[in-house]
Amino acid sequence: MEKSKKRILIAEDSNEWQRFHSSLLKNYDKYDVDFVICDCAKDALTLVQESLKAPYDIILTDLQMETDFLPDFAGEWLVKQIKTFKDYAKTPVVIISATYNIAFVAHTLGVKYLSKRTLVNNPDTYYFMLDENLA
Repeated sequence: MEKSKKRILIAEDSNEWQRFHSSLLKNYDKYDVDFVICDCAKDALTLVQESLKAPYDIILTDLQMETDFLPDFAGEWLVKQIKTFKDYAKTPVVIISATYNIAFVAHTLGVKYLSKRTLVNNPDTYYFMLDENLA
């Protein structure tokens, strides 16, 4: 049985966390995944706009990237922009951040979150998150 292909967009400015995402996704075996990693919210929004005819299956974003959107975090701004596209109305967005108020920000935006501290201690939570959101 062929695995269905899933498309993932990741907005993350840290090279170390980009490698973390890549490593985990290359070992993910439930679905065949194509993923794109960009290092800022602006580039992620461009990719979202370019993919309206074939939306990503899930979007993962850090909160703290470029500082252009203060007082909002860049990831917070990105989520707000994504929510303006009807083609992305059902696409899961997950904030992955070490920011102390990640739960509050995610709840306010109506999206899910994973703490980077949790991921460092238990990388399997990444796979659980993917399984839950790509099903």
